Amino acid sequence: MTAILKDLRELDTRLARGEITDVEYTAQRALLIESVDVVDTDFVATGSPAPPPETELSGSMTWGLGIVICLGVIGLCLCFAMLVFGDMNLALTLGVTILAALTVALFRSLEE
Repeated sequence: MTAILKDLRELDTRLARGEITDVEYTAQRALLIESVDVVDTDFVATGSPAPPPETELSGSMTWGLGIVICLGVIGLCLCFAMLVFGDMNLALTLGVTILAALTVALFRSLEE
């Protein structure tokens, strides 16, 4: 297909330069277009594919994700509290309190 497009562009260039006449251009272009094999594009419907099986997180993955989220939140709370208060004890207390609240929320969601 690329070779035919190249030949068509070459014909256009030759016509623009005046090397061939309009009649010759039309005849050569028709020959090029007729030389292309026509591909049958009738598609046969085979039905819809089966949906992929649903995958659920295993228990260990759920726990791991919960722990990672809790550690991330406690780290953010520690950084924020250190910037605001400048006291390490207050920052740790705030971080542990928020971690405890998230742990309780995680256990409640796992029970349901």
